Amino acid sequence: MPIVMDLKALKTYQFLLKPHYLVNLILAASFFILKNLPHLCNAIFETCEYEMRELELLTFLGCVLALKTKKQRSSFKEYFSTLCMFTKILNVLLYGRYNILYSAIYIVACLVHMIFIPAPADYAGPDSITYFRGPNLEHELEKDKRITWLIAFYASWSPACVKLAEEFAKISYDYSLPNLKFGKIDASRYQDVASQYKVDGSSWSKQLPTVILFVNGKEKMRRPYVDYKGTVQKFYFSEKNIKDHFDLNELHRQCKSHPIGRPSKPQASAGAVQKKTQ
Repeated sequence: MPIVMDLKALKTYQFLLKPHYLVNLILAASFFILKNLPHLCNAIFETCEYEMRELELLTFLGCVLALKTKKQRSSFKEYFSTLCMFTKILNVLLYGRYNILYSAIYIVACLVHMIFIPAPADYAGPDSITYFRGPNLEHELEKDKRITWLIAFYASWSPACVKLAEEFAKISYDYSLPNLKFGKIDASRYQDVASQYKVDGSSWSKQLPTVILFVNGKEKMRRPYVDYKGTVQKFYFSEKNIKDHFDLNELHRQCKSHPIGRPSKPQASAGAVQKKTQ
């Protein structure tokens, strides 16, 4: 029994060995590590002792985490990511108390981590997704307007996009039909294509991920949407929310009741990569 428990515990924490989470931990703990290394802390901060204001900020961080944890049940991985996120925000303030340049360097380090060592996708199950490259998305939408498409615009560095990947993959496998298809395009890599569909693919975008439903080659709806003031209306991408807001059960029923003939030799557009795994 103890061995089984140890194996379960090991499986729970083994994600910490992945580069993204390991670097995230180092960045989150960097201020406290430096504060406890005598020679470095004296050179950088001029003192190794914690000031009262720093202790107050640490206490505030503990209160924020306690309240957030109480509101929602999270896995250890989600709790760890939340802890690192708030700790890094606190670090910006703590470094800035000594030198604004320290804060700037720290922010750059966090951005480099976010862009070049993004959180890995955990889902390894089946899906039925077409991955688009460049302008081939427009060509595919126009090629056969009988096909309804649900397209996800994403960025590999975005935690929200990484989280969406699992839900979108499951839905694509469950609902895919010859005339109801699912696709993804990297909006950060193909920003010109994303902007064509009014999706901001920049590093500071609040629109990622964005999922758009195309019917008869035209956009029918999207989530999140931007209101008339230009404000992005937040949307929580759970599997249930995606199904409900895009009315996928009804959409699937309609597409299934109006099938289209399959070509004898199926061809994908150049730059569109069809992936269906089981």
